[in-house]
Amino acid sequence: MRFVIIILVITLFPLKNFSQNYTSPLDFKLLLSGTFGELRSNHFHAGIDFKTQGVEGQNVRSIADGYISRIKVSTWGYGKVIYINHPETGHTSVYAHLSSFNETINQFVKNEHYKRESFELDLYLKENEINVKQGEIIGLSGNTGGSNGAHLHFEIRETNNAHPINPLQYDFDVTDNIAPILKKIKLYAIDTTLINGYNSNKIFDVIKLDEEYFLNENITVSGNFALGIFTYDQADGAYNKNGVYSIKLYVDNEIYYSFQVDELNFNTTRFINAHIDYCEKIENQIKFHRCHKLPHNKLKNYNYLKNNGIIKFNDSLVHKIRIEVSDIFGNISKLNFDIKSTPQPFANKCLMKKDSLSSNILSKKYFNYNTPNFFKNKDIYLNMDAYSLYESIFFEYRNSINQDEVFGNIHHIHYNNTPVHKHYTLSLSASVPKSLLTKTYIAKTDKKGKYKHIGGKWKNNQITTKTREFGDFCIVSDTINPQIIAINIHSNKKITNQKTIDFKIKDNESGIKSFRGEIDNKWILMDYDYKTNLLRYEIDNLQKGQHVINIKVVDKLGNSSKFEAQFTY
Repeated sequence: MRFVIIILVITLFPLKNFSQNYTSPLDFKLLLSGTFGELRSNHFHAGIDFKTQGVEGQNVRSIADGYISRIKVSTWGYGKVIYINHPETGHTSVYAHLSSFNETINQFVKNEHYKRESFELDLYLKENEINVKQGEIIGLSGNTGGSNGAHLHFEIRETNNAHPINPLQYDFDVTDNIAPILKKIKLYAIDTTLINGYNSNKIFDVIKLDEEYFLNENITVSGNFALGIFTYDQADGAYNKNGVYSIKLYVDNEIYYSFQVDELNFNTTRFINAHIDYCEKIENQIKFHRCHKLPHNKLKNYNYLKNNGIIKFNDSLVHKIRIEVSDIFGNISKLNFDIKSTPQPFANKCLMKKDSLSSNILSKKYFNYNTPNFFKNKDIYLNMDAYSLYESIFFEYRNSINQDEVFGNIHHIHYNNTPVHKHYTLSLSASVPKSLLTKTYIAKTDKKGKYKHIGGKWKNNQITTKTREFGDFCIVSDTINPQIIAINIHSNKKITNQKTIDFKIKDNESGIKSFRGEIDNKWILMDYDYKTNLLRYEIDNLQKGQHVINIKVVDKLGNSSKFEAQFTY
């Protein structure tokens, strides 16, 4: 009997407060600037972000005994990051955006930099190659990679499958007494549904009065509909708008939808574009959680779904809706409101959605999300695999007259506010001088007319690339060399008292592909921060006397620039 009771306890309480006795990765009070599962660009946030008192260089410590399994140095993403396996718990802890490593790790990494003659590294270490103790300083906090400010990005993953799990289920000293904030809801009209008399989606503001949330107007619905909510969380001591932990939808006190982020999977994280209202994100920079599931959405974070969240009323009654949003600390916010159901009118009386087909649309074609799809004319070929979309669409294409710097037409390929899950093949045709073929590429343009490099290779008078975005595409050229601006070095300069040699490197066309620095014809380690365009060499083991430094920068179309200077150290 005692054995049965133990099994029940483990089953009922699988997540909260494991007894791993992890210690803090930082030396001061932990304040959150980002939470697990937070809605980010094309992915869910796989960890939590700790504030580092607004500065870089804070001690970062291992949360438990273990060994370093991976070290990565990258211009993008996590920047400088350490992965530590903890065999006793079956977890891997991750520490990202570091400014530097401790002395032992730094020497190991530095040797690999010079061995490979590369700033970019992705090193997988053998078990017990570099062991660490709980509380040991492994590096210093920073702002490297894709970070937008000084902080520590921290993760805990299941070692056996690399799935990130919510670190806040463990007893890290984080204080959060603030319930999530509810801002707006959105009703989605399904097919011919009327919402307050109109066959269109409608957003309603949420108001708060005496700790209670309400809507600012009444709702009447005829037909099937779905819901979405714009919400965020905050924690004590910080003003950041963080992600929420759980969302539940009740209809007449019956659960219809439940979403919760205890675990993530990197293989499915891009399905965030099906979970959110992608159109609202692109057009209005608002991230609504859909309280319903699109046809092609493989996320496993939905604990319960009735009718995929689609609500059906077949009566003329008033129905009670309740949305509960919580953080992992148990703070809950509730929104209660009524929806009046009315009979569906006859189709000829229904105010139907406006057809987007207009005179400037050259083609409109139905794309089924679960089958391959293609589109072709004399100037464009598009080929999509099955399940490249989250739902079926009426694909639209048009073109417009080219601009002076564009070869061929500008191709308006459906709409930028429609998400694409998988890369599809895109080929464009245009008359391009033979001398420029190696200097042209497919670019995506934004509303300001700026070009984003997509790439492409020429074959049989077509340039072909892969992308997973819709929008406006064209063929442009890049014949301009990158810029190299010396900050604290010039020919014949004495730099005896300098600790670094610094440059600014820029490319306003296709973008920087690579850089290389040498002193006296030998490769040197240079740290590159794309956010500031700073390329830096920390002077190390340089002998006194005269030297020559050479810098070469290459863009994505092969245009290159060089810098050379003789100096005295």
